[in-house]
Amino acid sequence: MKSSCFRIGQGLWPLASMLGLALALSLTGCGSTKQARSVTASGFLGDYSQLKPGSGNADDPLLIYANPNADCRKYKSILLDPVTLWGKADGSSFAKLEPADRTFLTTTFDKELRETVAKGGYPVVTTPGADVMRLRVALTEAQKSNVLMKELSVVAPYASGAATVWSEAKGQALFTGDVAFELEVLDSVTGERLYAAADKRVGKMDPRNYHSWDDVTESIKAWSERGVRRLTHCRVTGSFAMTPKEQSFSDKVDKYMP
Repeated sequence: MKSSCFRIGQGLWPLASMLGLALALSLTGCGSTKQARSVTASGFLGDYSQLKPGSGNADDPLLIYANPNADCRKYKSILLDPVTLWGKADGSSFAKLEPADRTFLTTTFDKELRETVAKGGYPVVTTPGADVMRLRVALTEAQKSNVLMKELSVVAPYASGAATVWSEAKGQALFTGDVAFELEVLDSVTGERLYAAADKRVGKMDPRNYHSWDDVTESIKAWSERGVRRLTHCRVTGSFAMTPKEQSFSDKVDKYMP
């Protein structure tokens, strides 16, 4: 008995392959990006000596510092510095970006930041003050995905195996985009560092992202969700340091999925 299949180009994609892909996507949740294995310091933060590896749970960035003496409850609002693109001096991914792409990245991240701050319970202000936190943030890496090749590596039986091997070795699915950021929260008057983080996210073998910047924008949205939780925790408990939690099953699976 012949198996049911879908015709794609000149090849055949067995129904079993589609079901396997659907199962993989369902196991990893709705997210089409995941945390990278590592992030490289760009220089934006200046001093990285305070930053330590995150706990490994889904809400922690790869590198993190939470001032143990900071009490968020004394702060009522946040002053946002303009989002910048801060590439490493040697071979920055921003070097050849078109002006339109630069504008797209900064405006997209700025919009998400403002929504994050608002959802976290803090109004945005334009002047420093004793009850104002200052937020500095930069995108330090950003690479588009190759949408056509990414889709082919997902659907073509002869390519998907090689793509999976490559992604397991590199920690990132073949032809996907990636993006990294660094940020710090300061007392807007004294300049004392209250919190700092550096993180990177990469695309997965997910055919739902149809545009070259989708992996980047989806990563920014994922950061926004985590930022809301951390700001809410900070506002309620007074601490930027969140209690470590056990990784969920989907988090564990996501770590190894291409």
